[in-house]
Amino acid sequence: MKQVEIITIYPRGFASNTYVITADGKNAIVIDPALPTVAQALAERGLSAQWVLLTHSHFDHIGGVPRLALAGAKVGCAEKEKAAIGTLSEIGAQYGYPPFDLAVDRFFRDGEELELCGVKLRVMETPGHTVGSVCYLLENERVIFSGDTLMPQSMGRTDFPTGNVGAMRNSLRKLVSLKGDYRVLSGHGEETTLNEERQTNYFLAEL
Repeated sequence: MKQVEIITIYPRGFASNTYVITADGKNAIVIDPALPTVAQALAERGLSAQWVLLTHSHFDHIGGVPRLALAGAKVGCAEKEKAAIGTLSEIGAQYGYPPFDLAVDRFFRDGEELELCGVKLRVMETPGHTVGSVCYLLENERVIFSGDTLMPQSMGRTDFPTGNVGAMRNSLRKLVSLKGDYRVLSGHGEETTLNEERQTNYFLAEL
């Protein structure tokens, strides 16, 4: 495996963080491409998106998917999120956005090991924000892409369709139980670490 580079693209307006992973400086995995401008950001870096991985299907995480898919990227997300895609559960309509009609090429299950573009990731089901929310773990690099499950000093909302506070607590418990420290790259906010959140995040204190 080559050295993995992680690039963070912070959003403009109401959207999520986007993360780009590349092992060769040419081919990339894009996690939660929030805006169409992500495609231009990749082009400026000489990167070609081969895969788009979604932590969940809310509109503020997927706005850049159609443009990347049109250019040839394959799209993957959790199998349990399948029923929410393109429905009102996606919540975009609450904010004036029409549902996205996403074509997903591959659905993942809990614990599935992925090797894409020379990068190894593990899928961890973390329902609570949505029924099909997942985190992606780069275990060799000690990185968690946590979507809207765990965020700096916070956790994802559980009052949207398919959200569940009990499931969220169980998912946070799964993350806390991971051995050692990890960088945590979440859907919103700045980078944090798992140890920092263990020590200071109110929502983890009672687990």
